[in-house]
Amino acid sequence: MRALRGWLMAMVLASAAGSARAVSAQDTTALDPVMRLQAKLDAGTVMLAHDSVLGYLPAVLKALEIPSSSQTLVFSRTSLQTDKITPWSPRALYFNDDVYIGYVFDSDFLEIAAVHPTAGARFYTFGQTTRTNPRFSRETTTCLMCHQSRAVTGGVPGFMVLSTLADRHGYPITGVHDGPTTDATPVRQRFGGWYVTGTHGTIGHSGNVHSPLLGHQVADKAQYRSQFNMRGQSALTALTGKFDSTFYLTSQSDIVAIMVLTHQTIMHNLITATHEAAREALLAAAIAPPEQRGQPTPVTPRLRGAVETLVRGMLFVNEAPLEGPVKGTTTFAADFMAHGPRDAQGRSLRTLDLEKRLFKYPLSFLIHSEAFDALPEVAKRAIYTRLDSILRGTDRTPDLQGISADDRRVVLEILTATKPEFLKLRAP
Repeated sequence: MRALRGWLMAMVLASAAGSARAVSAQDTTALDPVMRLQAKLDAGTVMLAHDSVLGYLPAVLKALEIPSSSQTLVFSRTSLQTDKITPWSPRALYFNDDVYIGYVFDSDFLEIAAVHPTAGARFYTFGQTTRTNPRFSRETTTCLMCHQSRAVTGGVPGFMVLSTLADRHGYPITGVHDGPTTDATPVRQRFGGWYVTGTHGTIGHSGNVHSPLLGHQVADKAQYRSQFNMRGQSALTALTGKFDSTFYLTSQSDIVAIMVLTHQTIMHNLITATHEAAREALLAAAIAPPEQRGQPTPVTPRLRGAVETLVRGMLFVNEAPLEGPVKGTTTFAADFMAHGPRDAQGRSLRTLDLEKRLFKYPLSFLIHSEAFDALPEVAKRAIYTRLDSILRGTDRTPDLQGISADDRRVVLEILTATKPEFLKLRAP
């Protein structure tokens, strides 16, 4: 019987995969944003101009609606193009809610990561040499070696923000903290290996500095990290003398952009993990004994755990408080807040606080993302029911009591007004 159930599970998986391929071929709404852009390129409805210095970068950003104010700069060699990234030639990252673009000066290609509505992170490269029919090339194993790690992405195809102490050539010596950077990481431990422009209280952060040594010259890495002054250049509003900004869209690496980037990479991974758990629950229900069929799909232990982790992430549970006001150096904050749905009072989950915490209203704006909307109903019912009990104050879990009554009330009002399915799918 166990072997038969395993065979049936494999058949259902194969059928689901075949259906997904058929939909993807016929319906561009089922594709990620990069593939939708490729469809427009193939149809000739979009043309990409080539810049003599930046290649296709400006045109790709415009086509994918990614603002140049989102530029952040990484000088640690922690990506695909380690041979070209240095403190004097940092990698630039640009992003919106669903797409990330990596640019390295004098590289042959752009790096692109996009959020597929149901499958998580998908990776592409895009050649920088001028050509008549430019195409995005799908990357799999090379990128997933790092971007599908149980320790960093939760075992799903995902994204990460790291904080490292780099040597003078940009090679990582050791992490500033364990694991990926999250909303719970104290700001003073963030941004190692990144250039950061903006101000943040008096405690500072770990950006803008690197070791004067080379990695092989450091024998005891943990001790060296504990003695190294990571916060010596925390209050830079310009990066003069760090690199030649001629070959970049801007000379800035906005602190607010990096903080939003950090939050959304974690949330994307948690949404993807919930997709995987929900698919498993649906498949288990499909091969259940006949007498159990026709009933609502049960929430499996794996799905319940994924939902709980996602809900806590969405509500910023255990978020590290800001240790002073945060102020960026570009228009990123205004550009970011200009989007997204609002309630009748003009309130939005994208409104930034930047005084005591990142967002004014503690519920992730990615509840309005395409990936969240694509979650199976069994997952959304569980999420909305959990949110409802927390926001109404009927849940008395001790570590959730840090959400103030005012925050619960306002978030519930915004959610009810901007997410009509919330009231429909939550349990009564």
